[in-house]
Amino acid sequence: MRGLLLSLLCALAMVSSAALAQTSRNKPGHITPSGATSTCIGTATTPVCAAETLLACLARGDESLCRRVGAVPPGRRLDNAGTIQIDYVVVRTSVIRPEDVNDDTRDLDWYKPGYTLIEMDRRSCPADQAACDLDTWDDLQVYLRKVVGADHTLWQVVFWRSESEPDLAPDIPDAFQHPPAEAPPANQ
Repeated sequence: MRGLLLSLLCALAMVSSAALAQTSRNKPGHITPSGATSTCIGTATTPVCAAETLLACLARGDESLCRRVGAVPPGRRLDNAGTIQIDYVVVRTSVIRPEDVNDDTRDLDWYKPGYTLIEMDRRSCPADQAACDLDTWDDLQVYLRKVVGADHTLWQVVFWRSESEPDLAPDIPDAFQHPPAEAPPANQ
């Protein structure tokens, strides 16, 4: 019974954090070199908090933030780290199920049943720019696994990838392609 209650509380926390996260391009989350709209950056208590912490690591060039969520900082210095701001939207949060694993994904270390996938849209621009309104959105996927300790549960980034970092990421599996913002009109 106690285990069931703990599982329900964890699920509620995951859903609650996703509900509180920025989910609209009209009012995206925002990360700057010195601040953010999220109050959980630097923690890994939920999948969304861990993904937001990863974004802050990338925006600020702060490797300690990456280490807090178990992420490996990019192998190369990001030229604009510490001088950009990022807008982001949580598009979808899902848990990878055994039936989601197919021949294309079976051998991927970061695509395992039980892992959580946070799919986000993000855009960045110089920190001294008033807003990123004219910049294009980019897809970002963050794969996480739950790490349960004696007195805590944390989420660890297993892998992350983005279309704008082609040298850091393989192709995105077709099952998780972001739907287009607007479907083209059907020919009649």
